[in-house]
Amino acid sequence: MARFLSPDWFDEIVRGTQPVCDAPGTDDCDLVLEQVVRDTPDGEVRYRVVVTSGRAYIERPSSGGAGTESGTLPPDLRITCDWATAGAMAQGLLSAQAALLEGRLRVKGDLARLSGRAADLAGLDPVPDAVRRQTTY
Repeated sequence: MARFLSPDWFDEIVRGTQPVCDAPGTDDCDLVLEQVVRDTPDGEVRYRVVVTSGRAYIERPSSGGAGTESGTLPPDLRITCDWATAGAMAQGLLSAQAALLEGRLRVKGDLARLSGRAADLAGLDPVPDAVRRQTTY
């Protein structure tokens, strides 16, 4: 069982995932979100969630440290929170909306890219069920 946001967890997530998006804003790439999670057991973790062609996938974090941009695509939005908030949202104990209203979630970037996409994003989950069931928090 891999711990949430650990290197082993990302190994499980990206195993068998094939990125299909080369450039944001093109027909094959709808949205690139960068998640920044502070205060994890491994320090700050940055990774990308790419939404494309009706699916979402996670890009493995860079190994360059917290100051290094992860992934190959620039983010449309950067979402920042702490470890406890990220874990609660991942387990379904806290919604992103509630975290935002409580000041536990910060969003920066091109918010217009989200405009009109709520229905497209609903139900997309880049974490396979098998990985989610075996994740420890």
